[in-house]
Amino acid sequence: MKMKIAVPVDANNKMYQSNPWTAPAFAIYLITEEDGMIVFECTEHKKNPWLEVDENIVCAPLMCADGCSDAVKADLNHIAEHEIILEALKGCSYLIAETYCSNVKKVLENGGIEIFRLPPIVKKPDLAIKYLLVNLSYTLSLQNIRRAKEHSVL
Repeated sequence: MKMKIAVPVDANNKMYQSNPWTAPAFAIYLITEEDGMIVFECTEHKKNPWLEVDENIVCAPLMCADGCSDAVKADLNHIAEHEIILEALKGCSYLIAETYCSNVKKVLENGGIEIFRLPPIVKKPDLAIKYLLVNLSYTLSLQNIRRAKEHSVL
């Protein structure tokens, strides 16, 4: 088993609690299996490409419960703007997020990336990764989930 998981993070590398489309960055974790254990490590830290283009975000996460306002949800140009997130998440199997807008969901599904919804009590990326992994069916037979040797790429 080998896969990548993206976690939206804030400037302090903590879980970004709002719509991932507005996150400052994404921590990319590599998940592997070694000797019956799942091993994970953060291998990359990617800036959100949308923020590199324009610091003014059209889709403010507080506009409504799922992120985008009703006025822009059906706008094809607005939906297309969400596709830039695929630049940062290329090669990932999952994006872990507490909340997200319907346009992010559509774009990620079309890009082959599943969104794993995280409960709001999980605040650290490492715990988010573990929470996802224990909920995936193929991990049920494994004995342990651990972080790779400690070294930070962030």
